[in-house]
Amino acid sequence: MSVTTDQRDLIEVGDARFQERRAQVPVLAQRAEGEGITKIRSREDLVPLLFPHTTYKSYPESLIAKGKWAQMNRWLDSLSTHRVVDVDVSGVEDVDGWIDRLEAAGHMVSSSSGTSGKGSFLNKTQSDRDTSSQNMLDCLAELGLPPENKWNFIPVGPETTLSSHIAMREMLAASYRSPDSIELPPTSAPGGHHRYMSRLQAMRRAMADGTAAPDEVAQFEAEAAGRQQQNEERLHYFAERIRERRSERFFFSSQFPNLYRLAEILREMGVAEGDLTGDNALTTGGGLKGTSLPDDYQSKIYRILNIDPSRFLHYYSMQELNLRLPKCLVGRYHVPAEVVLLVLDKNGETLAPVSDGMVEGRAGFFDTTVDGRWGGTICGDKILADLGGCPCGRPGTTVFDQISRYSDLKDDDKITCAGTMDAYVRGFIED
Repeated sequence: MSVTTDQRDLIEVGDARFQERRAQVPVLAQRAEGEGITKIRSREDLVPLLFPHTTYKSYPESLIAKGKWAQMNRWLDSLSTHRVVDVDVSGVEDVDGWIDRLEAAGHMVSSSSGTSGKGSFLNKTQSDRDTSSQNMLDCLAELGLPPENKWNFIPVGPETTLSSHIAMREMLAASYRSPDSIELPPTSAPGGHHRYMSRLQAMRRAMADGTAAPDEVAQFEAEAAGRQQQNEERLHYFAERIRERRSERFFFSSQFPNLYRLAEILREMGVAEGDLTGDNALTTGGGLKGTSLPDDYQSKIYRILNIDPSRFLHYYSMQELNLRLPKCLVGRYHVPAEVVLLVLDKNGETLAPVSDGMVEGRAGFFDTTVDGRWGGTICGDKILADLGGCPCGRPGTTVFDQISRYSDLKDDDKITCAGTMDAYVRGFIED
């Protein structure tokens, strides 16, 4: 494939960022030295420098279980552009307290839920958070939904105490919420999110290997049921008020599982398709998060909530990226100009072959806007990309919406360099 002028410019930006970041991110410096890379001259040069998504969960679980927060600082420091080792962790009792302490020192740590396994932690800065927020507004404006305070803003949830979730919700509310919008429910989010998710992970393992005591299982199930009940109450609260104000305009922010449950509750309350008459809008990202829904779940949501495709921002992204790949009306995700898409072979070793402008394989990204870490990552997704533009008329690379996870396929989700990267990180902890 020939390299366009824009791509050459992006490679130059990537090299400049590499020169800066390898002096800041210890693991990147070690990886570059091990691969003998001193300059990025092509997309091929980027491939060995991409961090597998598992790198951000490469800490020994015993560090969290035993409260070794200073060592967790060293682990996170090895992957960060801004030093973490000097953050005071005295008195920290759990992972939530650790993240609170980091955030107080300016490290806006983003974390996965850990529902499918070990949780990951990525160091971000205020610049990363601001870039992501502005990108959300830009995507909405490009869709035809510029910031206007004229909507009933409905952050469907579930609500958490994660500062990244709160920051995005508050940004959207400030940009779109009308003065007389439906108020948020009075209940507060349950605390100890990371502690709970860590316990969930540990309990699943204990139940699988038969070591979970009956009273421990009962106690945990009771807590899980309480959290689920609180989420149900939140959804019913919104549903009742939506029914009362069905002719008004609603701006929904949610992932699909909770949005589908909201649609179900509205139907249970007697709301039929066509009863909501406002020109309602929706933004959502991500998949089903392990939830099983009917094949036609999206159309059911759109019909009951009166969401036209022209007012629906659906995007593909991940916590390793600041920017989103927004989906156009043709149904493809568009790669932003500031992001290099690298479609790799299954093992993440080389660029996958291109045929007639199409390429299929494991998704790799280099986001040039990332500030708190190195911006190159290999994820667990199998994608099909078109390098020659989109039928919608917009130029640039697009990704088809048939995205699957290698972990869900018969092929193992094995990235060749993952073990080496983990060894680099462990070395920094043990030094």
